[in-house]
Amino acid sequence: ALVEDACQAHGAERDGIVAGSGGLAAAFSFYASKNLGAMGDAGALVTSDAGIADAVRALREHGQRRKYEHDVEGWTARLDTIQAIVLRLKLPLLAEWNEQRRHAAASYAEMLAGVGDLELPPVPRGSSPVWHLYVVRTAAPQGLGEFLADEGIASGRHYPIPVHLTRAYEHLGYREGTFPVAEAVARECLSLPIFPGITEGQIAAVVEGVRGYFARGA
Repeated sequence: ALVEDACQAHGAERDGIVAGSGGLAAAFSFYASKNLGAMGDAGALVTSDAGIADAVRALREHGQRRKYEHDVEGWTARLDTIQAIVLRLKLPLLAEWNEQRRHAAASYAEMLAGVGDLELPPVPRGSSPVWHLYVVRTAAPQGLGEFLADEGIASGRHYPIPVHLTRAYEHLGYREGTFPVAEAVARECLSLPIFPGITEGQIAAVVEGVRGYFARGA
């Protein structure tokens, strides 16, 4: 059975299948910075399976299906009303916001092609990403990020430590070199600015900043 992690994929598609609809169940995050974000922590699980839906509804409310009748151990994990109101107001805007992200990503792909050692994010055939992040790879992401910061341009290093090298999983005995692909991605990635409402001028400034960084070593 396929369980989808759709936490950063609100509205994304692959071969005509919308994220969240291709498996037995899917998880969406509504953290404030997501494509569809609440004012605080929020999320949802979607499923077409009645049994899973029933179990999750119980788990989110202390494991009870009827008041004070606890069939299993559960949590307090209900979406509060304020967050639901915010999400309901934002939902009709999601498609347009995603299109703005797609436009920015297409602009970066065109204007940053062949710049320095940048490896731009690929788009598999049949895919329509929604670009929660625009992540490039380079041998020196820290240097590029610092250069952009000096130009007044924010960037981000998301997940710079691979999970298997965190202290939380030391007990599993993994060492550097165990998962070389994950380690290379974590070491080389940098997220460039992308968000709804980003202007042509802001996109151009990011591109100019990235080109300027690599031009120094030309």
